[in-house]
Amino acid sequence: VFPSISKLMAHIYVSDNIWLDCISGKKFDEASASANQLREQIETKRIEEVETMFFDLSGRYKGFLNRQEDIETAFVLETSFAGRLETRLSDVVQHVVNHGTYHRGNITAMLRQLGHPGVMTDYMLYLYERDIKE
Repeated sequence: VFPSISKLMAHIYVSDNIWLDCISGKKFDEASASANQLREQIETKRIEEVETMFFDLSGRYKGFLNRQEDIETAFVLETSFAGRLETRLSDVVQHVVNHGTYHRGNITAMLRQLGHPGVMTDYMLYLYERDIKE
């Protein structure tokens, strides 16, 4: 699917940034205009720096979502390539989550093809592990 894990991680990071910008009020075409620069920036980072970038992005999502009174509120997306979509904010959030889940599966498959053990990406396992740590 992607030529390397670093390019796949960059894709997830850039996509997540674009969607956060969109749900925060930027137009899609404006939000995606900086995608190449953002992609190049993350592809040059060491894994520890990438992890920090994802934690920071996660904090920005949490902050945004905590400020929402109603996640079922209407959301309009207009793009130059697909036109206008009227949906709900919750649909966009679900898309971001599903997109990340799909690509974490890609990463696991790539690691296994390289002879490394994969990691579990099952959400229920995450919830069990989270509860054990708390």
